[in-house]
Amino acid sequence: MRARVFLTALFCSVMQAQVAAAPFEIDFVETDDLLLIYQDPFQTYLVPHMSKSFHNSVEFQRYLFNWTPHEKTTVILTDFSDYGNAGASVSPRNAVSVYIAPSNRTLETLPGNERTFMIMNHEMTHVATMDVANSHDLKWRRFFGGKPRQTDRHPESILYNYLATPRLSAPRWYQEGSAVFVETWMSGGVGRAQGAYDEMVFRSMVRDDAHFYSNLGIVAEGSSIDFQGTVNAYLYGTRFMSYLAYEYSPEQLVEWLKRDEDSERYYASQFSKVFGLPLEEAWDQWIGFEHEFQRSNLTAIREHELTATRSLASGALGSISRSFVDEEDGVMIGAFRYPGVVAHIGIMSLADGSIEHVTDIKGPKVYPVTSPAYDPASKTLFYTDDNHAYRDLMAVDVQTGKKRMLIKDARIGDLAFNEADGSVWGLRHLNGYVSLVRIPPP
Repeated sequence: MRARVFLTALFCSVMQAQVAAAPFEIDFVETDDLLLIYQDPFQTYLVPHMSKSFHNSVEFQRYLFNWTPHEKTTVILTDFSDYGNAGASVSPRNAVSVYIAPSNRTLETLPGNERTFMIMNHEMTHVATMDVANSHDLKWRRFFGGKPRQTDRHPESILYNYLATPRLSAPRWYQEGSAVFVETWMSGGVGRAQGAYDEMVFRSMVRDDAHFYSNLGIVAEGSSIDFQGTVNAYLYGTRFMSYLAYEYSPEQLVEWLKRDEDSERYYASQFSKVFGLPLEEAWDQWIGFEHEFQRSNLTAIREHELTATRSLASGALGSISRSFVDEEDGVMIGAFRYPGVVAHIGIMSLADGSIEHVTDIKGPKVYPVTSPAYDPASKTLFYTDDNHAYRDLMAVDVQTGKKRMLIKDARIGDLAFNEADGSVWGLRHLNGYVSLVRIPPP
């Protein structure tokens, strides 16, 4: 009961910043496996579907991983971001926080599937694979009175956490790769494990003879200097898990992720026990397999005539937003995001590929960077700031660099400019709904 009161109080305190809008109440639904906390009336419509998706996923995780939840899972629905997301934790308690906004599907990085179904399958795989325990782990949980959470203020807590929840002490590629693999499995093959974007990434890497990170390198350098950042954990982890299921079997993959009585505590030791070789060796074998697989695909592609192209820039530019060509000035206007440079609105010369910095972007997204629209008559680019929170609608004169905020926390994106009347159209995200809106000048 105290945990419930604490969570509710915490949720209420965080929500105080939003109270200036319409009034609401914090309500909850409780079952044997779930404590679902939500805003009434704004999120009430989601409760039946969210609860059903949760319980369907839990039943599958119980069966797949031979998992008995240590306690019921607390799920908190929030609307703190204009794009859907979620996070899971099992220490000190099983908990999932859900951003209920629509998912960002730019470049098909998140293949189409109903978002509540997908989120629950993904996050509950996290909870199951981290919370799963055998009798040895349960003894430590009884000794500690629960599952101690690790903190850098008390380094010894890392050991306590490892003893109580050993599979929480694993790299992010392990956590995300397993969750994406099972999420795709549970949706009948529709998901990132068989998505077009992931396939494109590794095929392009083989074509360009790009560096493949090791299983340790992806945790360090691959998540810090690469323009995709922590997304690499999803890409590499999912691809490696898929390789193991293909080369060996899905049953062996699941055996690695489970925590049976005779399993090894450390994830890498358990890998060697299940697959009969060190994790590092299997990782190298996967990289070799990936090169051979993608070379055969590239050979098949090259049997057909390709559309002629011309490089506009001398090097890779990371992420580029939807862009607009100004034929009069011979430039392309858009947003750019790549390592070592603050994400910005820029003007790229179509003649030599040079980029002129116009203005910085606050809170860029990983792939779309921002949501732009262009008025060629006034040379004004409309775009969004704070893309990881509540988006602000901005406008900048690309000739002078002078920018202004049109609407703070507008929560509007997917912009389009109507040259007929000077209005800006867009999609607004609020309480999990999407609305088509029109913003007249000025």
